[in-house]
Amino acid sequence: MDKLYKKFSSPRNLELAWMRLKTGQNIQYKKYYRNLFLAYELTYKENIKRLSERLKGGSYQPSSILRFYQPKPSGLRRPITFLHLDDLIVYQAMANVIAEKFKKIKAEVEFNNVFSNILNRNKDTKIFFFKRWQEGYSKFIKKIEDYYNKGNIWVAHFDLAAHYDTIDHQALAEQISKRTYIDFTNLLKKCLGEWSTHKSGKLNHGIPQGPMASNLLAEIHILPIDKRLNNENIKYARYGDDIKIFGKTKREVLSGVILLEEECKERGLIPQSKKYEVVKATCVEEAIGKFPSLTGKEKNIIFSDIEECYTLFVKAFDEKNFDISKVKYILKVSNKNEKILSIVLKNLNNYPDLVDEFFQFLFNYIDDLEVGRKIYPLAIENSSVYEYVEGKYWELLSYFPFKDSERQPIVEKAIERLKKIRHEYTLKRGIYIFLCSVNTCLVLKWLNTESSSLIQMMAVPYIPENCLDKEDFRILSKTFFKRSNYEPAIVAIKELIYHLKFEILINLGLPQKDESGVINNLLGQPEEIDSIGQIIKNRYEIEYYNKWKKILESEYDHANNILFLANNAYHIDKNTWVNYMDTFDDIIIRKFISLLRINKPRIKWPKIKDRSGKNVDYGVLLDPKNQLSKQFPKIVEGFFLLHERRVENPASHAYSKKTAKRTDIVTSKQQRDLHEKLTTSYDELIKELKRFI
Repeated sequence: MDKLYKKFSSPRNLELAWMRLKTGQNIQYKKYYRNLFLAYELTYKENIKRLSERLKGGSYQPSSILRFYQPKPSGLRRPITFLHLDDLIVYQAMANVIAEKFKKIKAEVEFNNVFSNILNRNKDTKIFFFKRWQEGYSKFIKKIEDYYNKGNIWVAHFDLAAHYDTIDHQALAEQISKRTYIDFTNLLKKCLGEWSTHKSGKLNHGIPQGPMASNLLAEIHILPIDKRLNNENIKYARYGDDIKIFGKTKREVLSGVILLEEECKERGLIPQSKKYEVVKATCVEEAIGKFPSLTGKEKNIIFSDIEECYTLFVKAFDEKNFDISKVKYILKVSNKNEKILSIVLKNLNNYPDLVDEFFQFLFNYIDDLEVGRKIYPLAIENSSVYEYVEGKYWELLSYFPFKDSERQPIVEKAIERLKKIRHEYTLKRGIYIFLCSVNTCLVLKWLNTESSSLIQMMAVPYIPENCLDKEDFRILSKTFFKRSNYEPAIVAIKELIYHLKFEILINLGLPQKDESGVINNLLGQPEEIDSIGQIIKNRYEIEYYNKWKKILESEYDHANNILFLANNAYHIDKNTWVNYMDTFDDIIIRKFISLLRINKPRIKWPKIKDRSGKNVDYGVLLDPKNQLSKQFPKIVEGFFLLHERRVENPASHAYSKKTAKRTDIVTSKQQRDLHEKLTTSYDELIKELKRFI
């Protein structure tokens, strides 16, 4: 386990990661996790300790993701990736140590040419990962003004297409460390591979949009370009993937553009041709290239004068001079405004990229049933082609006080939609929230069959209190307890605690499986993590056995480290995997024989030490003629075949001891066959061990 991996997986760093997740500025992303964060916080120290043990022991595995697709002004969609909470913490913990490694290099360009995702270096406020984005953006604008005021009137507006999606995992890993921190970079690549999965399979490029850690990785990935531009004295300013190059002449600007383009293409980054332009700015606003922020006077008008606010909104909403920044701001901060309401209702499905802002503005009217009655036919009966949009409007409808007589047909429409959709998760989330508002507890059975544990987690807090006493909720909670991810279970437990439903909580009992330990921690029944048991369970898909520490005693950590290395090598180097697994099996077979000698002393088991006190060769212990092989043939067979393959492995010997022929590398088929045999061996061994411990 390398130095960077040890630092990253320490409880101290993981706890800092947890704190930074809670204080992150990605508020729109975090709101989906709000209730999960509250539940995890109840026992976070013990949870972090367990996560650290799993990382150090090698049993941690990244989980699959959930994606929402938000509409963009172009008509395309922006993927927002939701990770499971352990993965979020691990990802941020990785970002913590990566940031520390690159902080000196980043300092050379931060607030000089780069103004996005500026690292917070104040030790007194270290729970904040980045400085406030407002500080960076205001200095970005000021830098542009400074360039322009010094006569740099030629400006190139340069943007990167799908920056996050094009980041290559291997290139990023090598940028962090080429050879020194292999364990750390291997886990990073493994995680990013899992989190960039598409229907066609896992990809070797792309980082998840949404988590704060991705913002850092994107900055690190583009850092060599910043350094090159800086070293060549190019006048530029960058905020995220928005890059502006300045010069007093067009030629000067084009020289910078050519260099920037070369650097980008060398790293697989794609310039966005539609947004690229070189202009001779006649004012600062043209140099900025986007509409400037609202003035203080305009902000005062929005908050104090309804009529003037409407005038500002109409002007900003004009198709010819559409000011999306101003439109979004007014919709987000405005209170009731009947004239703006009229415009919003007319355009509910015309601007899908504004659905979040429309939602926020319309939330002012949830006490006005007439508005709800207008939204339903506009947004649901004539639904958007974007599932994200329809899902948001279903959620909005949940807040309106519909009468029972008019609610019933809407409920029927909701159920009809649920029956027809499968992977439209944003839509399902919205419908679940609406069904929760009906108070019939109908939603419980639908949630029980939901495939995504993250969607279940997002919906649970909306379940009405009167439904918590129902048998269907107990059944639903039991379903949560059976899932491999703990999120819906601990949010359900949190709801029971907050509503003082302790009797229901006690009657739920303990989960059948809780590899993370988080559910048992919250129930006050902490269970020790057994990393060896988890690795064997996950790799060979057999029963989880959590008594390896008692079996192996002082040899546990040694065996765990070897198994950790073997597991990491499984897909990377088959020969190394064979060698490490054979070494691990050597340890556990010796312990097994020791247990047999104590519990079945009448049988003549093979000796594990010779007369001089040295270990007997492992191959001798697997001799087909001895009592171990005769009494437990299914256990020994897999270990014997693996050991035989190891001695014919070029990672062990150049020539076979038996035939003197050259040894051959392990093939994929041989690995699959050995894996199958080992599955049986471990399964049978665990059955026997359970008789003793």
